[in-house]
Amino acid sequence: MNLSVVLPLHPRTSKIIENKLPAELHKRLLSNKNIHLIPPVSYLEMIVLEKNARLILTDSGGVQKEAYFFKKPLVVARPETEWVEIIENGAGIIADADEIKIIDSVTHFINLKTLDFPNVFGDGHAAEFICKTMLEQKMS
Repeated sequence: MNLSVVLPLHPRTSKIIENKLPAELHKRLLSNKNIHLIPPVSYLEMIVLEKNARLILTDSGGVQKEAYFFKKPLVVARPETEWVEIIENGAGIIADADEIKIIDSVTHFINLKTLDFPNVFGDGHAAEFICKTMLEQKMS
């Protein structure tokens, strides 16, 4: 599997990686052409990254739901999720921080030909429906 990984890192996390990884491993990590450790990104930059991703691995609840909205397979790096609908629909897998589960989950989604993303969180037109209903109520 030859994937490109983009990982926005908080400066403290970067420092920990630099200080805790063995020097040779740290050097290999930084020189790997498929791994891109980047500084933190803004919300809009993160949305662009998510929209253009092949799949998303995260421990963030917000990013999990955004992955679903962008119809991206999701690997959850936590022992549970508040967005159980994503897991129940097969669009996400809970892998926790288990290396084998993460690799198996990524491999599963990369090899998957199709993936369904039913509108379990609505169709994106709730505000339009509410406004229309309010206007109709006011007129009657």
